Amino acid sequence: MKPVINPKKCPAVATCPVIQACPRHAVSYVADERERLGGRIVFDEAACDGCGVCVAACCGTAIEMPQ
Repeated sequence: MKPVINPKKCPAVATCPVIQACPRHAVSYVADERERLGGRIVFDEAACDGCGVCVAACCGTAIEMPQ
């Protein structure tokens, strides 16, 4: 399973704790002026192994692992 992010719940900041928590460095912040907060959190699908650490580290409960 790979994580899914709900952008409506995500605060999308460059200092997101999920970025640091991911042991595979599969999470990053991308600046994007079209987004409501000026950026978004993205997952590198190839690097993600589905460990779920990001779900626990997400402060806004915006990340879920689909069943």
